[in-house]
Amino acid sequence: MALLGLAVIGIGVAVQLNWAAVKDELKSHLTVAPWVFIIIGAIMFVIAFFGCCGAIRESHCMVVTYAIFLLVIIIVQVVIGVLLFAYGDTIKQSLVNSVNALFDKRSSASVDKATDAIINNIQQQFNCCGKNGPQDYGLSLTLPESCCSTTSTFGHVIGGKCTIEVANRGCASVISDLYEKWNKPIAGVAIGIACIEVVGALFALCLANSIRNMDRRYV
Repeated sequence: MALLGLAVIGIGVAVQLNWAAVKDELKSHLTVAPWVFIIIGAIMFVIAFFGCCGAIRESHCMVVTYAIFLLVIIIVQVVIGVLLFAYGDTIKQSLVNSVNALFDKRSSASVDKATDAIINNIQQQFNCCGKNGPQDYGLSLTLPESCCSTTSTFGHVIGGKCTIEVANRGCASVISDLYEKWNKPIAGVAIGIACIEVVGALFALCLANSIRNMDRRYV
């Protein structure tokens, strides 16, 4: 768990450093994500620290603390897994509504650079274009570069621009399909790992009980 915690911290730091160039433009919209990774990784590392040090030093308090933290993580994982199974359609619809609201904001007159940059980033990361498709950009000959994964012959003729014939699908349907593909596997993995962690928590409690019995013998 300690190595996993350090790996998650590393991912958060890497994202934080790589996104430094766009943080000023995106303001606070996307800067939360890397900090979430860093915090989760730090928590995992601290929990693993309690377990390792408690076992090495034969500390009843530290081992029990590790077991309690592990049980809390197990409960959170199971809750997340159950929510993904039970409320999958509701969560998917919320994601789609959020995407639609973001693209609707772009079509308004008050759109800012941060919103525009976030939309371009979503289109590039998910290989999608517009809310429902490239038609959302009207009758324009060219589209934002983030809408295309390849360039058409006509696009090459006009200077490597993105054109409607090779544009990607709408972001709402792409994100919806992606969620449908991964929500149940993620839920299953979360519950499966929780089952394995239950064994670890039981071993930790048994070790804590053994340490306490040894302490009583030497008193």
